[in-house]
Amino acid sequence: MSEIQVHNGSGSASSHKPAVAVVNSNFNKQAPETLPEYTVTLDGDKLQSIRWIGSEGNVLSSLDEGDYTVSGEGDKVTVKIAADFLKGKDAGNYGLQFEFASVAPPRKVSLNVTDEAVEPSKPTTPAKPGANEQPKTEGVAKTGSSVPVVAAGTTMIVRKRATR
Repeated sequence: MSEIQVHNGSGSASSHKPAVAVVNSNFNKQAPETLPEYTVTLDGDKLQSIRWIGSEGNVLSSLDEGDYTVSGEGDKVTVKIAADFLKGKDAGNYGLQFEFASVAPPRKVSLNVTDEAVEPSKPTTPAKPGANEQPKTEGVAKTGSSVPVVAAGTTMIVRKRATR
């Protein structure tokens, strides 16, 4: 019987368990200001590369330094994928594969590219004071209602009356 041991560059077995959490995995080519964002917990490891995964699940390419930004220091960093990298992609469901310097397994996350028209925001006009206020009906049953309204924090006991 053979035994296989895996060691990192320092000669000891790797115990790093980096993780990737999705903050936002959507990118709309019509609204490029919303970038896909991921939080990477390094657990003492180092992010080595990010790979682009096609909709079929196969690795298509590696992202270059300009294709993403890393911010933060220490064990938790934020990775944002650049709009310029994503603008040339067809709409569809893709993925990213985060690879680390140790022998920790790569972490895969989703990324959705859309090309949907965005409605321009409408200017808002200030409402007249009191225009959005609703009449207070707490504790008052509406006419024709078969369900009594009870104020929060009160107890209501319902007893069935005998009919004659």
